[in-house]
Amino acid sequence: MPALQLVCASSFYSDTEGAHINEAMHLPGGDPEDGLPEGPEDVADPHVPRKLLDEHMLRDKTVKGLGPFGLRVLGRRLFVCNSDQDEQLEENGQCGVVGTKFQLPGITLDLQSDRVVLPVRRWDVEKMVWTAEQAPHVMVEKYKLPQGADGRVDFDMLPSMPKKMTRFSPGEAPDPIEAAMPGMVPCLVSLRRKVRNKAFLDLW
Repeated sequence: MPALQLVCASSFYSDTEGAHINEAMHLPGGDPEDGLPEGPEDVADPHVPRKLLDEHMLRDKTVKGLGPFGLRVLGRRLFVCNSDQDEQLEENGQCGVVGTKFQLPGITLDLQSDRVVLPVRRWDVEKMVWTAEQAPHVMVEKYKLPQGADGRVDFDMLPSMPKKMTRFSPGEAPDPIEAAMPGMVPCLVSLRRKVRNKAFLDLW
């Protein structure tokens, strides 16, 4: 009780005197609300599922390469976003899904170099699915996709999607991913064999 009275009395002191009193009593200084969670989302269990907000879903139709880009993880899925800076992503970021760590081996095109090509699915508003139809792709250096002990990409070593771009989704099913078109990867491999101009491949 005496400690409480002293803390209350400190409000009558100047900022400097109050700081000295708090330091002597091992009490935190500054604004008492500093560092406190702003809302329920800041204190919720981090294991609760989250989804990407609608305004941050990649929707543009294009078959061109996406760049600059950044890799982000949300839940158990890898996403590719139009920036690698969280501040910019929170403001106007657009992200498309690639897939889970178990799906990556079947959809990744290995260029037999230090890079691979990943297809990026866009959100189809009409079908309400992530689709690879008229969707972009990215060329990623292999070191940006670190492997775990199981030989698959270790999502724990990749940056997470900024919380401000997501919402809680407990009890909701994950947004569906449309199955890739059969023969898509073999088609890309065939194209690569025909094109010998490395500069062209670098434009992917």
